[in-house]
Amino acid sequence: MILLQAAVVGSLGYGLGVGLTSIFGYAMRNSILAFKFPWQLLLFSGSGVTLICMFAALLSIVKVIRLEPAIVFKS
Repeated sequence: MILLQAAVVGSLGYGLGVGLTSIFGYAMRNSILAFKFPWQLLLFSGSGVTLICMFAALLSIVKVIRLEPAIVFKS
């Protein structure tokens, strides 16, 4: 479940970020704010987002594994 949540949040965040950046770049293509958006940038930023999400999920999984099962059901 933790891995699924990390994958969904990472995908949504990356997709929204790339989409909004592409729309902004297209809208500003003929102005002073124009910028290049090569495929390498998409690849490296996607790799960075994947690594961050994997690390965050790993931290959460370690906390869940260390949790004592009796504490969860204690009232």
